[in-house]
Amino acid sequence: MITLRNVRTDDLDALHQIHQATSSNPNKTPEQWQLAYLKYVDYYPRFAFETSFVTCDENGKPLGYLLCESDADRFFKLMSEAYQEEMDAIVPGSFERFMNSQSFLQTFKDQYPAHLHIDLLPSAQNMHLGSKLMKQLIEELKARNIPGVLLGVSKTRPQAIHFYKKHGFEVLEEEPSGYTMGLKLDESAK
Repeated sequence: MITLRNVRTDDLDALHQIHQATSSNPNKTPEQWQLAYLKYVDYYPRFAFETSFVTCDENGKPLGYLLCESDADRFFKLMSEAYQEEMDAIVPGSFERFMNSQSFLQTFKDQYPAHLHIDLLPSAQNMHLGSKLMKQLIEELKARNIPGVLLGVSKTRPQAIHFYKKHGFEVLEEEPSGYTMGLKLDESAK
């Protein structure tokens, strides 16, 4: 039976494997993988576990995740405190470059303070698990009175764009390589 639960720190190895299996660039060096985990995965089980979820197989092994921080300011503060030194030790200047690439989170933080990352192993796709994760997140964010959630998505991922649109996300901003998409959760904001 497939289950859904909050993410835990002991899920990190499985989350790393899912991130690696779903990466658009599978040929990274070990240092590049470590940076990718620090940028996109490791923060959430440590600091945002209440709004981050995994879907697991009958043995409890994670098949996919939806990682979400509900407060952009908190994300920037805690990322700096927890990961700047480690990221810059791997590649000098990488923390500042990454945070600059995340500036869209600050741009839209008033209406969309939450952001998310979602990935499912290829073997777990087309089973509606992404929709179940999204539904769980939306319920949790609404219960916390979070007005909106956003994400960045590459133009090379048309299936992902379709998935987000199916769940009510709209394009907020277009860049040459991708979109910032958002979903308003506060009914009065629509």
